[in-house]
Amino acid sequence: MTVFILDPCTYTKHALRSSLADSGIKDSIRDLETIDSLKHKCKKATPTIIFINQNYFQCHNDSNELKAIIENQPLTLFFIFIGNENIKFHDFVPIKDNVIIVSKFIKISSLIMIIQYFMDTKAWHNADSAMGFSPLHFSKTEAEILKMWMSGFDTMHICNQLGIKEKTLSSHKINIKRKTKASNKQIIYHLMSIANRVTDSIKTRSVAI
Repeated sequence: MTVFILDPCTYTKHALRSSLADSGIKDSIRDLETIDSLKHKCKKATPTIIFINQNYFQCHNDSNELKAIIENQPLTLFFIFIGNENIKFHDFVPIKDNVIIVSKFIKISSLIMIIQYFMDTKAWHNADSAMGFSPLHFSKTEAEILKMWMSGFDTMHICNQLGIKEKTLSSHKINIKRKTKASNKQIIYHLMSIANRVTDSIKTRSVAI
């Protein structure tokens, strides 16, 4: 097994190494410094797991490079760590069969559980599986609401644009929060900003970031 870690935090890298070793994952674990170095490493081998801090792909070019790496490594599990410590998100959201946005506040036991599940089943798309992991997906209406909501439009504007009642809009917003496991608009915006930088497969890529 090969694991790559792109994270500027020494504590995070140490914690990951220790936790993986304690769980029996003791093979090659390497620290990388750039998306470009990750690209070159992936050309030579197929890593099992890649941990990437969000701060490593802030610029547009690095986002495109990472998208290409993800597309070319379908058997690799990518963890995208939220880089903003002010975002109090304590869970994880699969956004693609092999890509998960995850909080640094997540329990180590949960992280190891995800890894073991992925390695055992390779079946994130299977909603009927034992743990029911399924990549994030929005209906057409939810995607339209999310785009306007994240762009700052108020309830009246969104309702008028879509021809729906406030109660219906409220229900859609609750569903969006449930799907993203987010407690507020700020967290949803941050999650979708990351998602839009690493994949084109979610029906929210037109959301401004």
